[in-house]
Amino acid sequence: MKQMLHTPEGMRDIYNEEYAKRLFVEGKVRAVMNSFGYNDIKTPTLEFFDIFKKERGSVSTQEMFKLFDSDNNTLVLRPDMTPSIVRCVSKYYTYDELPVRICYQGNTFINDRKYRLRLKECADAGAELFGDDSVTADAEMIACCIECLKAAGLKDIQISVGSAAFLSGLFEEIGFSEEIEADIRRLLIAKNFFALDTLLQKENLTARQKEVFARLNVFNGNISQVLRMEALVKNEKAREAVRRLKALNKILGYYGLSRYISYDLGMMTSYQYYTGIIFSGYTYGIGNAIVSGGRYDTLMKQFNYDAPAVGFKISMDSVMTALDRQGIETPVSMTDGLVILSEDEEARGIALATALRKKGLKVASRCCLSFEGIDDYINYAKKNKMKKVYAMTDEDTVIIYDINGNSEKVAIASLMEE
Repeated sequence: MKQMLHTPEGMRDIYNEEYAKRLFVEGKVRAVMNSFGYNDIKTPTLEFFDIFKKERGSVSTQEMFKLFDSDNNTLVLRPDMTPSIVRCVSKYYTYDELPVRICYQGNTFINDRKYRLRLKECADAGAELFGDDSVTADAEMIACCIECLKAAGLKDIQISVGSAAFLSGLFEEIGFSEEIEADIRRLLIAKNFFALDTLLQKENLTARQKEVFARLNVFNGNISQVLRMEALVKNEKAREAVRRLKALNKILGYYGLSRYISYDLGMMTSYQYYTGIIFSGYTYGIGNAIVSGGRYDTLMKQFNYDAPAVGFKISMDSVMTALDRQGIETPVSMTDGLVILSEDEEARGIALATALRKKGLKVASRCCLSFEGIDDYINYAKKNKMKKVYAMTDEDTVIIYDINGNSEKVAIASLMEE
């Protein structure tokens, strides 16, 4: 029986003030997305396995929670929101409605066995823009992301921007085998440049190509470093990726957000569906990225809908942890007060509680028990973070106690005024 009171590994309960803060922050984030013209969508927690199969370039099949329905179809708890959103857009929107802006909040599930202390159920919030392949759309997405983090309460924000197109063009220019390219991608994701250098020494690279990889290792985030890379690569896709980052940097300047941006052409992500810019967001006190995003212009073709797309997701769990570690207060209030319902004054007590609720207060009521005194109710209010206790009198008044036991007598009529 004791085991039944616990959650499965990687799952957790969120309640009371912690959950109130989560809902408040999620509301702030959602409001920013809506202000940018993104409309909310909700997708099911369970999806068909094929939505996330290997060809989609999402989470590996070993990391998915799988089950079967009554027709023996393989289902999964969604491990990634993006393919689910793509499926919805492909199903419900016509080409005439493009561009389409979608935002969401929902939980994802990854059965990650490599890190025992990492959550397997994660709360994400994100936005996706379909049907716009411009660099302006890229900048809008990053700007929206930054404003969401600021609205959540974070101030120490850094968005690192790279390009999947640059690395793809570089790999095409050199002509790595699939096996070597997979190894390079894995090492770039881990930022293991020592092992990468050892691996590349075995490859027949030109001095210019070696310099490109050397610069990836010592990148300092400056846009000027990005621009120098154009002269070092010959592949046109890689060169165009550099020019696009230059244009992106200019537009982000129009938003007044340049101070939050750094560049990393060595950035690599485990999501293989990205085709253009990729970016990650960081803040003080959290080792992992709290934001991931990028452009994925070919993913929708796998759903028989040919449209470019760009998006991002925010890990709300990481945002809440960051706010706590940085000592940033989230202004939420629990229940405002407690109305004691005595047997003789129950009707007036309920009327008072109703009137207070109509004024926007969060008010609980509790029956008066003969063996309880006012101190019991004040202690109860204190433990449940209530601010006041309302005790009815035989007169047309109520005694209002604060959690320190201080009191004042107030006319009921004044509290019930509209």
